This record gives sequence, C-alpha cells and structure tokens, in this order.
Amino acid sequence: MSLMEEIIVAVDDMPPFPQVVQRAMQALADPEYEVVGLVDILKVDQAITANILKLCNSAYFGLPRKVSSLKEAVVYLGANQLRQLLLSGAASKIFEKPNVGYAVFADELWRHALATAVMAQVLRKFRRLKIDENTLFTAALLHDVGKVVLSNFVADKYLIIEKMVESGENSFQEAEREVLGFDHADIGGKIAEKWEFPESIITAIAFHHEPARAAKEFRILTELVALSNNLAVMVGYGTGVDGLACRGHGLLLEKLKIADRDMEELVLLFQLEMAKTCEVAGVNED
Repeated sequence: MSLMEEIIVAVDDMPPFPQVVQRAMQALADPEYEVVGLVDILKVDQAITANILKLCNSAYFGLPRKVSSLKEAVVYLGANQLRQLLLSGAASKIFEKPNVGYAVFADELWRHALATAVMAQVLRKFRRLKIDENTLFTAALLHDVGKVVLSNFVADKYLIIEKMVESGENSFQEAEREVLGFDHADIGGKIAEKWEFPESIITAIAFHHEPARAAKEFRILTELVALSNNLAVMVGYGTGVDGLACRGHGLLLEKLKIADRDMEELVLLFQLEMAKTCEVAGVNED
C-alpha cells in the first residue's frame, strides 16, 4: 500500500461527527427555531443534556435557583452559547490526543482551534460581515482537523519536512504536500466530506491556507478562516512547528479593510470573547 493510500484509509477510519450535534446545528441555523424541536434532538444524548444543565447551573450564569429542565436550560443559554457548547464538546474529543507530528501538546491544537473560531466571530462582528454564524464557527473550529489524521505520517517524515521549512523556500503545508502528497488542509476537506458537512465548510477547511483557490461564493468565508488562523497564532495560540510558517495575513487584512490601528481593539475583543467561550466550553484558558 502506498503512503497516499495509507492516508486515505486513515481518513476513512475517522469516527463520524456526532449526529445529534449536526442535527442541532441545522435546527439552530433557523433564526425561528423551535425550542421544543431542539430539545427533542438534544434529549437523546445524556452526556450533552448533562453538560447543558451543568453550564446553566454554573457560577458563570449565577441563577438564583437550580435549573433541572433541559427545555428551561436551552432557553437560558440561547443559540450562541448552545452552539459553542455543542461544537466545542464534539471537537474537543477529536483534538484531545497529542499531535506528535506537529510537536503539539495534548491540548494545544484544541486551544488553537477554539481561538481560531473565536477570532473568526470577532472579525465577523467587527467588519459586520453577513456570514452565517454556525457555518463560520464550525469551519474555523475544525480547520485543522486534517492534522489529526496526518500527525503520524508527518512524524515519520518530520526531519525531511523540517529541513524544507527551515530553508525558507517552503511553508509547512507546502512541505507536507511535497513529501506526503497531501497537506493537512486537503485531508481536512476530505474529512469534512466524510462527515457530510455543507460545501461551504468543506471549502473553507480545504483551502484555509490558499483562500484564493476557494470558489467565489465561499471566498469570504475561507478568507476569514485563513486570517483567523494566522491571527490566533499571532496572539499566542500557536500550533507547534507549522505555526512558525504562516503566510499571507497582510493581504487578507487589507482585503477585509482591517488597518494596523484596528489591531489593538481586535485583540482586546478577542481576549474578552475567548474568556467567555472558554467558560462555556469548560476549557482552561491558560
């Protein structure tokens, strides 16, 4: 079996994305979603139900009495916090293993994924972009999912890839593609296809290092994910060795009309939103 065939088999072996979460995301995408219908979707998963009630009764909300009804908890949390809780819970299980090929500690890739999703939401609000929140958060959160599959393959070829990157002639993903036949963005797109995500999310994941290659209808979404990825690294939520080889965010900042003078405000907004999201997702921010 060739190396490329082994990688394809590894993609096929990825566990499915939780159906309850996908169905809940579809329901939340409707601005007029019905709470009763959403509760019917969520109540079949005991772990999700327990997490929703746990968050609702946490000190973060400081409610005067204990909430024991899933329906009541869903109403208290609202769409945005439910989305963050559900997607974060599903994604954390995918990213929880150490990523040896990228020199990433057990939680570092996960924290980078969450930071990228938060940064994307901050940029969306800052520029008042008309992009679906569900789609953007999901694509940004899962943009590096291909690393989960490629990690062991990268580890086996690490010295070759590292040498190519250190030469200054290749970004990390360019070196991946030359040595392995795929880069982690390619593989991430294939995983998103396997999970039957919408074409918009598949595209944003597959081209988050090359947004110019995205179909025109998904270009802004992909550019936002690409820029958020780079800015997350810039503010300290890096992803090991390949985080040192990010390129091109200057052009994306210019295209999205974000000036140097905006960066201080953006970073402050990001820090505030990251703290809130970590609280909702049950993540240690430090």
